[in-house]
Amino acid sequence: MAEFTASGGNERGRAVFASMLDARSRIPPAAKETAERWNAVADKWNGSGGALQTDHGERAKDAAEFLLSRGLIGPGCDVADIGCGPGRFVCEFAKTARSVTGFDISTRMTEIGAERAAEAGLANVSFRACDFHTLDVAAEGLEDRFDLVFSSMTPAVRGVDGLKKTMAMSRAWCCQITHVSSSNELQNRMMLELFGRPRPEPRYGSGQWFYSLFNLLFLSGYSPEASYFNAHDERRVPAGEDYARHFMDMLLPESERTGENLRRITDYLERRAGADGCLDEVSDTCYGRVLWDVRSRTDRPEYFRGLELL
Repeated sequence: MAEFTASGGNERGRAVFASMLDARSRIPPAAKETAERWNAVADKWNGSGGALQTDHGERAKDAAEFLLSRGLIGPGCDVADIGCGPGRFVCEFAKTARSVTGFDISTRMTEIGAERAAEAGLANVSFRACDFHTLDVAAEGLEDRFDLVFSSMTPAVRGVDGLKKTMAMSRAWCCQITHVSSSNELQNRMMLELFGRPRPEPRYGSGQWFYSLFNLLFLSGYSPEASYFNAHDERRVPAGEDYARHFMDMLLPESERTGENLRRITDYLERRAGADGCLDEVSDTCYGRVLWDVRSRTDRPEYFRGLELL
């Protein structure tokens, strides 16, 4: 199991960034992070044009092109996708990799992924339904099993413990993609008009995970590579309870995810919908990639000696 220590020091700096990563773990799991919730929304998440659907297909192609350019999903590579959802990334990677295994908490998501792989004629794909938070990678024989362990915007990998698990599974590379920043005109307007405050960054979209992950890895002696890509999305989303619940889960604190607020948001959407029952949603998102080789570490000089960190 990976340890974030190095003889070069930097204990205080590592503690700061480890604490920032673990802040994500201390958030009580939202309803959407349970197997039951993901099973319930899996078909809507997988469909096109629904309230929960974003352009995962284009993001999967972008990720595959990036990883191919680094030689990490070639014919000799075994790949894991943690929090794989309905298998878009898995199937995209399987076009060139030797094998790809998708892990997800939702049995329905893994079923959809298997169906997608079968339709594409991909025989080098497998899926496993499990809770990554409680998965014992050593007992399951998953240590050093993969050449690349990948994850994209998933609550499955939370905190330092989740990071250590992904690194323990890799015999070479890890890559994590997460939000750096995002804007959404429809959601910002709803927050202002219904709740009197601007739209906050989504709980996992503030850039904190990206920033703290990079710094923790660097101070621990690894050589993480950071890169970015931007996505602009314009779509018509159906007004109704599905989008209202998605809005609540993403942007409201748990204390405000009430039946009354669900009704308020649903009513807001339906009153402003067009003749087709939909509204315009325009979003701009910056995604960040962190890529690193788990085999390559070096001692770092002590950067924080004598520096008081809050």
